[in-house]
Amino acid sequence: MSIKHEPEVEAVLDRFAETMFRLMLDHHQRQAVEMAMTLPQVQALKLLMSGPLSTGDLAASLGISAPAVTQLTDRLARKQLIERRTADGDRRSVMIALTERGSQAVESFRKRRHTIISGALTFLDEVERAQIVLALSRMVGALEQFEASLHPQPSVSLAAVVVSRREADAEISGGTGQTAPPAAAASKESGQWKAGNASRKVRMEWD
Repeated sequence: MSIKHEPEVEAVLDRFAETMFRLMLDHHQRQAVEMAMTLPQVQALKLLMSGPLSTGDLAASLGISAPAVTQLTDRLARKQLIERRTADGDRRSVMIALTERGSQAVESFRKRRHTIISGALTFLDEVERAQIVLALSRMVGALEQFEASLHPQPSVSLAAVVVSRREADAEISGGTGQTAPPAAAASKESGQWKAGNASRKVRMEWD
């Protein structure tokens, strides 16, 4: 069912989506550079927070090839962020799991991301903050229902699938483990993003 919005409402929604995307991408780019990691590597760690995954499942979730995920996990293993385990009941199957250091790295991303929301809320009074939190909680529920209707299987969070494929392929061809591009360049590129193209360009993690 299609719902029509007034132009003013659409403008506000577009501005909100674009601003959140720009801030979140800038946040991830800066921290990835500081940690000498690529965005696909960061996203792989976040996916593994839910539990160990096979290399095949990790590749499918990131939208990259098997050789690319092998290169990616090799670099994460050298950083002692992940470990490889033999699957129960099948010694030929390898599972990828976070190490304690890997879990700490993901948590550092979460804490830093929270500063964006917390910082924005300081510009509102107590009543406005309560209203925003209530409205956002309902919006998150609606977004999760909408996402479930489009993607029955768990989707990739806060990672651009196109970016993941491009950077992962670069890891194979270049072999240098190039880190995420400078945040300034990322912000410039993200300025071209439009909310209506989100389904084709990016999937984001909001929590």
